Amino acid sequence: MDLDLDGRLRRLMGFRVVMVTTLLFVQTWVESVSETLWATNPVYFVIGATYAITVVHGLALRFLRPLKLLAYAQVVVDLVVITALVYFTSGIRSGFLLLYPLAILAATLLVSRRGAVALAGLATALYAGLMIAVRSGQIWHPALADLRGAPVGALVYPIFVLGVACATVALLGSYLSESLRHTGRQLLEATEEVADLRELNQVIVDSIQSGLVTTDAQARVLHVNAFGQRVLGRPAAAIRGARVQEIFRSPLLEPGELRSRAGDRTLARLELAYDHPEGRRLDLGVTVTPLANSATSAGYLVVFQDLTEIRRLEDEVRTKEKLAAVGEMAAQLAHEIRNPLGSIRGSAQVLMGEPALGEEQARLLEIISRESKRLSDTLNRFLYQARTPARRHEAVDLRPVVESAVTLLRNASDLSPGHTVIFEADAGPHVCLADADQIAQVFWNLARNALEAMPGGGRLEVRLLRTETDVVLAVRDEGRGLGRDEQRRVFEPFQSATGGRGGLGLAIVFRIVREHGGDISVRSAPHAGTQVEVRIPVVAPGPPAAAAGASRAISRRGTPSSSRRTPGRTGVGSARVTA
Repeated sequence: MDLDLDGRLRRLMGFRVVMVTTLLFVQTWVESVSETLWATNPVYFVIGATYAITVVHGLALRFLRPLKLLAYAQVVVDLVVITALVYFTSGIRSGFLLLYPLAILAATLLVSRRGAVALAGLATALYAGLMIAVRSGQIWHPALADLRGAPVGALVYPIFVLGVACATVALLGSYLSESLRHTGRQLLEATEEVADLRELNQVIVDSIQSGLVTTDAQARVLHVNAFGQRVLGRPAAAIRGARVQEIFRSPLLEPGELRSRAGDRTLARLELAYDHPEGRRLDLGVTVTPLANSATSAGYLVVFQDLTEIRRLEDEVRTKEKLAAVGEMAAQLAHEIRNPLGSIRGSAQVLMGEPALGEEQARLLEIISRESKRLSDTLNRFLYQARTPARRHEAVDLRPVVESAVTLLRNASDLSPGHTVIFEADAGPHVCLADADQIAQVFWNLARNALEAMPGGGRLEVRLLRTETDVVLAVRDEGRGLGRDEQRRVFEPFQSATGGRGGLGLAIVFRIVREHGGDISVRSAPHAGTQVEVRIPVVAPGPPAAAAGASRAISRRGTPSSSRRTPGRTGVGSARVTA
């Protein structure tokens, strides 16, 4: 309220300066064309005094409070100045009588209705006092000589008219001023409410954990919320104005498709694959609804969610269910086969001890015993899927374990002359709670799958890295790669693809990594190779040691080669299983 009154007082002072300056120019022009000139025109004193009073008002407005008293003071001084002008300019015939109602009108903008009426009474009293004083001879001016001795009725009428005019202006002006202030307050409240609602709406839209895209009727993007920008990996400036099918790169969101889906609730929900600018492929769930006014479609609302993690968890659940099925099958096999198998092998060994056994018979019994043992080993591999072995985890440095396995691999019969094995490791330390034999088995299963994917030869890269929380074992090949559907099923038992991938090897790897509380991920694309990363938690999480100059490489022939870091990118698709 004080700030509002302060502004109105400042505007009143500006208006006063304009009026007085205009009076100064008019008075100067009148004197320049008049035949009778006063030696000293008192109007100029009034004008000068008004300028001085305005300066005083400005200083008072800056340093004094309360403002309401300053408002009354300004109006009262204005009335005194107007009375002085009337005194020096012919009294009842003065044109400055019109300034009384103007001053009262200005007062209605500054004070209350009761105060404006009181100021109207003061204006009338000042004018009446001036007229009575002139008539009684208490004050005199040449321009008012005809008022001396004038009848009382000649003075009552102009005083009455001025009083009615000032009172009317005070009442009407106060009513209009109060209405204006009330309307202004309502408008301000409405503006603040709209601003609050707008801000609340924006907060709600940005807080929703779903992407929101609004479009026009031609499927051009008008708005996208902050969460949607994060999911799409693109700023709002790059999305606005583009068509929806261009953003999602899907023909399922063309304008015709949008109209069909928005008009049919059974088609409104769909799922599509989105290629993220960072090279990842996301599974998005999209819902299309119409944005409509009274009768016509104004556009579409496209709501989408990132379902990649949900699909990953579903794939993991399916993998675990299949592993459980394998375990149940292995238990049944153990029950149905193991006892008869032991009997067969035991009987064969007893017969082999007979002294009269012929050479051919001995050879056949040896075959029975050997094949029984092979079948027993196969059965044990199945049983591994069904049981949880006793934990033998201890603090193990994985670097010598992996180095030893790499050395054996480069001398193994699985390698052909066209294969090259590269190993590199940072400074570590690579200590984690693990079973060294199981970690070696993880490496061998991954390495064999990689070699099977490169039957004609290629480069096999093995990296051992330390992060703040994990030891990372990465195996990368240059083989045929995996499609998106293959990646989803890569850890399921008995899954295989061209090149020999699949079987139980990766299922066993998944089981071991899960038992170590680790994480395994696959990045691959058709004809672009495959990279598998295994992460095992370190014993004491913390910053890894400096790795400068600490890596080394071992080639197929065992001679050191130049160490180099290969980016972990292998394609647009990735399958990830978190244990």
